[in-house]
Amino acid sequence: MKDAIGALPPDKAKELLSDFMTIYFDKGFGLMNKTEIETLIYFVLRKNELLEGKCFNDSLKLKIPEAKVRKLIYESQVKYESRDENALNVFLRKSIGECLTHASFIKNNTEIRFAIEDKYLRVALNAKLRENHYFADTSFNKDIISLDEGAFQEMITILVSNFQREIVQEKLTALEIEEKENINEYVSSFIKESVQQVCIDGIKQIGILLKSLV
Repeated sequence: MKDAIGALPPDKAKELLSDFMTIYFDKGFGLMNKTEIETLIYFVLRKNELLEGKCFNDSLKLKIPEAKVRKLIYESQVKYESRDENALNVFLRKSIGECLTHASFIKNNTEIRFAIEDKYLRVALNAKLRENHYFADTSFNKDIISLDEGAFQEMITILVSNFQREIVQEKLTALEIEEKENINEYVSSFIKESVQQVCIDGIKQIGILLKSLV
């Protein structure tokens, strides 16, 4: 991280320092505690594209545990990102679309599951869903969002661009085809094994009958 900061062009280095000092002095000199300063530093580094907002990658760059990075990501967004309704909607449309086009989906009966690592994005998405009278289940895993198909379709209609929506629908269609193929393969295997077992049992019974006739 030190090398990356040192390699910044003068104008970018000036911008990074300005971003930090502006917020720091706005809070009042010396009033921010260690945790608040760390959160601000993380926000400034991410804003200037020196960090990615990815738990594992950022933990390696900062040489700290993923759990601490996860907390820094969430708190820096809550404290320093614009939270008016328009800005939040723009953030959701951009982030959810990108997330879903790269996501892997799991279907469980009428539920669709996918992962969102970013806690702030999960919280914002849940709030948006509640506004539209839908509920996302995260009890399975805190990073896993579970939605029934109706809520999922409503979500991508509201938050995902037409182009990204087509990619997501193609993924879901491929998943459905794979599930049907797996079911067909299972049924075919079950029938084959059942028929084989019936034949074996029949032959055994014929053998027993022949022995009794001798």
